[in-house]
Amino acid sequence: MITGALQAQNAQIDSLKQIVKTGLRDTAMVSTLNDLSIAILQNEDIAESLVYSKQANELATELGYTKGMAYAQKNMGLAEYYQGNNLEVMDHWTRSLETFETIRDTIGIATLVNNLGAVYYSQGSHTRALEYYLRSLSLSEKTKDPLSIAKALGNLGGLYSEMQDYEKALEFFNKIEKYRNDIKNSDVITSYLMGVGEVYFEQGFYDDAAKYYEEALAGSQNIILRADNLIKLGVVEFKKGKKQKAIDYLDEAYSIAKENNQQSEVIQALIALGQVYTGDNQTKSISAFKEAESLAKIIEANDELRDIYQGLSKTYSGKGDYGNAFKYQTLYLAKKDSLFNLATDDKIRGLQFDFDLEKKQDENDQLVQEAEISELKAKRQKYVIIGSILALVLVFVLAIGSYRRYRYVKKTNKIIEVEKERSDKLLLNILPEETAQELKEHGKVAAKKFESVTILFSDFKGFTSYAQNLSPEILVKSVDYYFSKFDQIMDKYGLEKIKTVGDAYMCAGGLPFPTTDHPFKMVEAAFEIAKVMEDLKKNPIEDIVPFEVRIGINTGPIVAGVVGLNKFAYDIWGDSVNVASRMESMSEPGRINISENTYQIIKDVYECESRGAVHVKNKGDMKMYYVNRTKIIRHPKSKSEVKV
Repeated sequence: MITGALQAQNAQIDSLKQIVKTGLRDTAMVSTLNDLSIAILQNEDIAESLVYSKQANELATELGYTKGMAYAQKNMGLAEYYQGNNLEVMDHWTRSLETFETIRDTIGIATLVNNLGAVYYSQGSHTRALEYYLRSLSLSEKTKDPLSIAKALGNLGGLYSEMQDYEKALEFFNKIEKYRNDIKNSDVITSYLMGVGEVYFEQGFYDDAAKYYEEALAGSQNIILRADNLIKLGVVEFKKGKKQKAIDYLDEAYSIAKENNQQSEVIQALIALGQVYTGDNQTKSISAFKEAESLAKIIEANDELRDIYQGLSKTYSGKGDYGNAFKYQTLYLAKKDSLFNLATDDKIRGLQFDFDLEKKQDENDQLVQEAEISELKAKRQKYVIIGSILALVLVFVLAIGSYRRYRYVKKTNKIIEVEKERSDKLLLNILPEETAQELKEHGKVAAKKFESVTILFSDFKGFTSYAQNLSPEILVKSVDYYFSKFDQIMDKYGLEKIKTVGDAYMCAGGLPFPTTDHPFKMVEAAFEIAKVMEDLKKNPIEDIVPFEVRIGINTGPIVAGVVGLNKFAYDIWGDSVNVASRMESMSEPGRINISENTYQIIKDVYECESRGAVHVKNKGDMKMYYVNRTKIIRHPKSKSEVKV
C-alpha cells in the first residue's frame, strides 16, 4: 500500500514538473509551483521543495497575485520548519498570515495561526501555543472545513497531553471522530490515532495504547510517521512483557528509519532496543546504545544522549562492569545538569507587558472621554440659546458650567497625557527608541541588516546546580542584582540590552544606530561586568549568591527586528550571534573570550592572549583570544595614538 502511494506521489511530481517546463508566467503557474513544492516536501526532499516555493513567491510577487504569495510563504516556512530553523519559520509564516489577513482568507488565516502555535509548542511555550491553537479552532469552525478543524483539535489534544492533562487531551482528540469520514488526509488521521495511543500509554493503559497504535499503523501511508509508529508499538509491547514482539517492531522501525535517513527515529529505535535487551542480552543492549550514542553526538541530540548514558550505566552495572557503569553514570548526570532548565527560566522571566491590550484600552478610554466632552459641548450650545431668553440668570449658570467643564477637560487631558507617557515608557523598556517609534507609527517593524555589530554573551558557572538547591526568592534576587548592574553598564556605554534567558545575558553594540567604536565599548563593558562579580566576592552581600561569570564577544553582521504578534520582543539573528555564543561557552570563569573578528579591531588598544585555534561544534577550528588589559588610553590624544 505504501509503495503504491509513493508511486502515485512520484507520478504527480513528474506531471507537475512537466507543466513547470512550459515556462508560462501566470497565476495558474504560481499554483502549480506551490503544489509541486508541497508534493516534493511530502517526498522528503526539503531543499528542492524550498526551491519551488521560492520560485512561486517570486512569480506571485511579479504578477501581484496576493493569494499565491501567501501560500508560497506558507510553504517556505513549512520547509524551514522541517529543518528546525524556527527563526526563518516565524519570518515566513508571519508574512503569510499578514497576507492572508489582507485578502480575508479565513481558511488560510486559521492554518497559519495553527502553524505558529506549532512553533511555540516545539519551543516549549505552551501558553502561547494554546492561545494560537484555540484561535485556530475558532476560525476553522467558522469555515466548517473538516480538515482544518481536525488539525486544530489534534494540536490541542497533543498540547494538553504534553501538559499531562489527559482528560482534556482525550476530550479534544475524541471530537475528531465526528469529522473522520470527511477527512481525506491520512496523515491527520494517523496523528490523531497515535495521539490517543500516547495518552493511554502515559496513563499506563497499554492494551488501549496498542489498539490505537496498531490502527494508526494499518492506515498510515507516510514513511516518516510509520517509523515513529513502530517505535511506539515496540515500547508498548515491551511494557506489556512481550519482548520478542517489541524487538520485531523496533527492528522494522530501525530499518525504515535508516533507509530514509531519519536519524532521530534511528536513535529512538536503538535506545528502545537497548532497553529491551538490558535484562537478558547485555551485549546486544550495549551494542544498540553505543550505535545510538555515535549518531546522537553527530546531530547533538542531547536529550537522547542523556537517556543513552543512563541506559549504558544500568546495563554495565547489571553486567558487573562497575568502572564503565560509573563512567556513564557520571556522563548521564553531567548531561542532565547541562540541559536547559525551562522551569527556572520561567521563574526569572517575570512580568510580561501586553502592549496591544494596554494601547487598545487607552484608545477606548480616550473615545469615551471625547464622547463626554462632545456631549458637554452640545449642552453648552443649548444653554446659549436658552440664555438669550433667560438673560443674566442663565448666563450666570452657563458661566459656572463652563468653568466646571474647563476644569474637567483639563483634568481629563492630563490623565490622557500621563497614561500616554506611561505606555511610551513601558514600550521603551522592551524596544530601542527608534524601533518603538517605528512600531507606533506603522504598527509593525521592518527587519534591518547591520554590517558591523559587537555581540556579548555572559552566563554564570554552575547556575543550574545553584537553581536546584536555592530558594526561588534568593535565586531571583541574586540574578536581579547582577542583571540590574549589567543594565547600568549598558546605559553607561550606550549599548543595547537584547534579552536575558535564564542566567544568560545578551547585549549588542552598534545598533539601532550604526557606530564605529562599539567593539571598544563592549570590551570596556565586559571588564566592568567581570569587576561586578569580583567585587561581590571581596565584599559579600546578604542573600546575593557570588557566581562566577563567563564572557564571550564577537563582531560581525546581523539582522535585527521585532518578533511576536501580541507581546513584542526586539531580537537579533545571524551567524555572528552564534559565534558570540560559542565564544561564551568556550570561555573560562572570570575571563573575556573574543573571536578573531573582534581581535583584529581591538588588538592595538588592548593586550590580548592568544588561545590558538579551538575546536567548536558545527564551526570547526576557530581562533580565540583572552582580553587581559588596556594597552593605551581609551581616548587617544597624540598623533600616533590617533593613527592607531
